[in-house]
Amino acid sequence: MNELYRLDTEALPFIPTPHDCVIKTILVEDNNQCISFVFEDDISEYDSIANQRPKAKSLVIKYHFYETVEDYELYQFTKPSFWHRRGGYKWLIESEGKHDELLKLTKNKLEYLYHYVSFNDMIIVLWAGTSIVLRLSVDTVEYEWIY
Repeated sequence: MNELYRLDTEALPFIPTPHDCVIKTILVEDNNQCISFVFEDDISEYDSIANQRPKAKSLVIKYHFYETVEDYELYQFTKPSFWHRRGGYKWLIESEGKHDELLKLTKNKLEYLYHYVSFNDMIIVLWAGTSIVLRLSVDTVEYEWIY
């Protein structure tokens, strides 16, 4: 079952959050201008999904970009150390090899925490041993529930 949420309208949609669900793979489709999050099987075991879709086996979320698939920013939280007293969010990617850093995140247990929605923009907070923030310029978000 597919659900389509448009972020380019006057009224912003309420998009369900797969809180604490583990992302198995990330797919980057240059020709379709989208990034897809494929979640692990038995997603309905998580509290955030059990009430909405109790029989769902998995979920695929497709983020369709407003302009190009390169239109995202990725930040990772770094803790202050003895030598470098400044902590905070560090920009992870430059223009070259941009998708490599994003795809490497699934090597650790990558969890989807929450997201913020605004007009043609979305901020997604992930967790892989540290906080990761992904800012996307998207116009539609598609949820594909697999039963």
